[in-house]
This record gives sequence, C-alpha cells and structure tokens, in this order.
Amino acid sequence: MQFGTVGIVRVPTNAMLYLGTTQGVFRLNPDTGVVARFGPLDTSVESLAVAGDTIVVAVTPDYGLPIRRPLNPTSHAGAVRSTDTGRTWSPIPDLASHQITALAASSRPLSVSERGRGDEVSPPLVFAGTDPAEILVSRDGGATWTQGQSLREMPGYDEWAYPLPPHTPHVMLFAPHPSRPETVYGGVEVGGIVRSDDGGQHWRVIGAQPGAAVHPDIHGLAICPAAPEVIYCATPQGVYVSDDGGKTWQQRIDGLDPLYCRPIAVHQQDPDVAVVVATNGASGFFGIPAERTGGGIFRTEDRGRSWHHVVDGLPDPLAPAPSIAADAATPGRFYLPLFSGDVFVIDDAGHTWHELARGLPPILRIVST
Repeated sequence: MQFGTVGIVRVPTNAMLYLGTTQGVFRLNPDTGVVARFGPLDTSVESLAVAGDTIVVAVTPDYGLPIRRPLNPTSHAGAVRSTDTGRTWSPIPDLASHQITALAASSRPLSVSERGRGDEVSPPLVFAGTDPAEILVSRDGGATWTQGQSLREMPGYDEWAYPLPPHTPHVMLFAPHPSRPETVYGGVEVGGIVRSDDGGQHWRVIGAQPGAAVHPDIHGLAICPAAPEVIYCATPQGVYVSDDGGKTWQQRIDGLDPLYCRPIAVHQQDPDVAVVVATNGASGFFGIPAERTGGGIFRTEDRGRSWHHVVDGLPDPLAPAPSIAADAATPGRFYLPLFSGDVFVIDDAGHTWHELARGLPPILRIVST
C-alpha cells in the first residue's frame, strides 16, 4: 500500500513522528517525508508510547477515536508491544484484561542494581491508563506491569463520570515531567488531574482548590520542558494554565471561539507559546462532520492571556484533529495530524501551516521522539 508524501516542506530536525491510526502505527520522517508502516495491521490505535526501539500500542479497534460508538461501545482489551521498532509484535499478558485508553513513556536514570549489572540504558517507565480509570506502570519497557495506588482512593472518585454510556471515567492522557522521570500527570475524563512523584506508586488529585481549580473534564495537558512549572490544560471550557506545577489554575480564554478544546501542545523553550485545537463539540470523537463542529487551531504567545486563530495553509473546513505535538528536537515547531490522514507542520514564526504528508489512514495520535 502506498501513502503519499508532500514535497512542499522538508524541515531539518532530529525528531521522528510516530502516528497512531485506524490501521496501526506509522512512522513519518519530517526531514525526508518518508512514511513507514510499522503495524500491527488492522488495529485502530487508541494510544501509543515510544521509547527507543520499544513501541507499546493500545489494541482497541472499536474504542479508538473517532469511531467509538457513543451509545453502544464495544471493547477490545489489551495492548501489544514491539522491541524492534515495529518489525514484530507480541501481546502484553499483564494488560490483556484491561481497556487501555492512554499510554506514555518516560526515561529514567539507571538504578543501583542496574548499574551493577553493567546496563548502559535504563528501560523507560511506561504508564497505561484504563477505562474505568486506573493506572498501571511498567519499569521494564512494557514487558511487565503493576498497579500502585488505586485511583478509587482519590477524593471525589465517586463523582467521576463520563457523560455517555458506559459512564465510567477513563484516563485520557499522561504528561510526564520533562526532567523528573518519576513525576507524571494524568488527565481523567471526567475527573480532573492526578499526579504521582514516585513513578505511579502513589497518586494525588491536584488543581481542585476552590477558586483556583481546573475544569475536571481533561482533554489535553502540556508541560513546557524549559519551565516545567508551567502547565496548560485543555477542557470543554477552554484552556487553563498553571504557573506552579498544577497547584492552582487560571482559565485563559480571551480570543478562543469556540471554547471546546481538545489536544494542546506547548513550545519546548518558551512557556508563553502554545497551540490548541478548539471546536464546537466533540469533533473527532463521535464522527461529527467538521462542517458542524467548526474546528480551528489557536495560538498564544502570552501564556494563554490571548489567543489568535491560525488558519493559513489549513483546509477549510478543518477535519477532526484528535492530537497535536511539539517537535521533540526543534523548539517552536508543531505537528498537526488530521483524521483525514494529512499531517501539517508549523514553525516558530507561527503564521502558516504547511502540508507534510497526505493519504494516510485516519490519524488518532501522534508522538514526536
């Protein structure tokens, strides 16, 4: 099967893009435009985590965005793993009974025992979120998994609920701390934000203080690597920003129209710059046509105090955009994959999008490494 690439832009970067689609995982080289299909075949990818040669993929053909059936969801539990950059795949027994809705990897330093064995590279921490909302952790690159403290112990858990059947809250995404591998934030739809500082052994709810709380329906989280105390959160009521590591939040929506926000990404070095997808509804999640949802991309250069619509170079109407990512190696560059199978890129100038690839299967997730 051939997938089209576009000659408009070749952007020098050391990053690679991994795309979770309705037909498995693809890798896109932003420098050359070359697309490689990694498998697993015929699998819709709800989420994926990438660390070196290891890729962990949630196997959820009927749950993935945007083909989840809102009134009669069907689950295909579990996840698969590749340790050879997608050439071969194997099921993960510890996750076989779980409905995986979020995955993320976080590098970590070698432990004393690992240094004693002469290991050169420590396996990454990999986090898996589920529906109903729980979190499992792997310390060996996804081979084995354990669960630490249950999210059911979090205050207010009994009020967490998803608005559509089966009404169970689920972990929507993870945001690992950029410099402290044992620290990770998890966003729950609908429940709020949880944080662990010991690699998932214990969790606590953050951002729930009266008068300084974040909206509990978490659609996106983004941490600035150069200023990790600055966190952006996308919700149905716009964007919230924390300047203190998630303790307190402020709603910042000036210029955001519509307010219903999904994925969000932040500049690698400048905490004032971020990009978010906003629509009139759950575009990309329930198959609502773009013409009805009015999706748009908004950018801030003052830490969310004002937003402006960035339309140049993008199709109109804009196809659903369930994911967005900052380039892992080039500060100020952002990637926007669409459910239409197209990928767009914008650089630090922030004024015009350029098409990077087209003709892929519907894209649900993107990871830049």
